[in-house]
Amino acid sequence: TDPEATPFALSIMRRLNEATAAWKAKENIDFSLYGTPLESTTYRFAKCLQKRFGIVPGVTDKAYITNSYHVHVSEEINAFDKLEFESQFQALSPGGAISYVEVPNMQDNIPAVLSVMEYIYDHIMYAELNTKSDYCQTCGYDGEISIVEDDGKLVWECPKCGSRDQNKLNVARRTCGYIGTQFWNQGRTQEIRERVLHL
Repeated sequence: TDPEATPFALSIMRRLNEATAAWKAKENIDFSLYGTPLESTTYRFAKCLQKRFGIVPGVTDKAYITNSYHVHVSEEINAFDKLEFESQFQALSPGGAISYVEVPNMQDNIPAVLSVMEYIYDHIMYAELNTKSDYCQTCGYDGEISIVEDDGKLVWECPKCGSRDQNKLNVARRTCGYIGTQFWNQGRTQEIRERVLHL
């Protein structure tokens, strides 16, 4: 959300739209920008960038790259500002786009959920609320399964009983625009761990 970088980023998006319009006119086939994540490449691309450019603090120092036009997952920003910022880019992604808001358990705060949903309806093409709905089959814990570091590797662990058995942990997170229930590579796991709440 850097005010100096945003006009440049938007100009790139406009230029890409001009290119797709030219291709469409030339080939009589519809081309369009698709502003949603390439989940399977975020880890691979990060490793390739590190190999090519080394570890650059704040640029290539993660095991993942930020998807599309999204605000970085670790940036402290409220839901409404995040949606407002990303809506500029969704308008330039006519092939499809998704934004998300990370939230805690909102079962006891329905008015806040409705406020965000109304804002989404009025301000952005497509957005979702991300919450956690995990379960440990070992001890019956129903809450957020933790990500912990073990000998340099990120692993999932029940905060109640300490189970790390992936066959007994039910973890659900939004990745690639949908709720995934499998376990992810180290880059995606780091990205999930670094997500901050927007409400």
